[in-house]
Amino acid sequence: MKDQPVAVLTGAGSGIGRSVAIMLGDRGWRLVLAGRREDALRETGGLLAGGEGERWVAVSADVSKTEDCERLIRVARERFGRLDGLVNNAGYAPLRAMGEIGADEIERIYRVNTVGPTHLVRAAWADLARGKTPRVVSVSSIASRDPFPGLGVYGGAKAALNLLAYAWTREGESIGLRAFCVAPGGVETAMLRAIVSEADMPGDRCLTPEDVAGVIVACLVGERDEDAGRTIFLPGPGEGELIRDPSM
Repeated sequence: MKDQPVAVLTGAGSGIGRSVAIMLGDRGWRLVLAGRREDALRETGGLLAGGEGERWVAVSADVSKTEDCERLIRVARERFGRLDGLVNNAGYAPLRAMGEIGADEIERIYRVNTVGPTHLVRAAWADLARGKTPRVVSVSSIASRDPFPGLGVYGGAKAALNLLAYAWTREGESIGLRAFCVAPGGVETAMLRAIVSEADMPGDRCLTPEDVAGVIVACLVGERDEDAGRTIFLPGPGEGELIRDPSM
């Protein structure tokens, strides 16, 4: 059991995060499942093989809070004795026009989507350096390249996350760390439906959580190391082929 890799996974209570947890669990990974709702995290854990404490642990946390980010890494270290991967999946995306968005919303968008992941990587750096093949995968968005009206601030926060994946890969060369961003188009999740109706974006134009999770897991387990430092854009059906950010 001690030889099995360990990952911290934020936003693990539903959608893409839950799909990533199931796929990693099937591969034998041990997981720190993080999110704001402990009941949803336990539902995710119940879908995994093995019991709580042995294969997974649920930790209620808000990644916009520095102390919660540090606590997640500490839990991985103390509960499982190692850390091999980090998946920055938590997100916050209110649909607000620039003339209507509040100052507190701008702050939270950046804290959840950019600042929190940065604190997590900082807190995890020494632990990842001791891992065999350390990987960081962050979930970005196609809005980081082409945001539709109302998602400009969110797109900006995710664009910063794209650049950080490149920076973390360069800075992590000495410890063998590789970082990635996966930037999907519309994904059929509760988060999407909170801001976009099915009339505006039908389900057949959306990716599934499993579509995105499969790419995240491939990055995390070393199957896509040629893409380290890059942003992998995943357009929805009919939006074109998978492309990479040409600037990276």
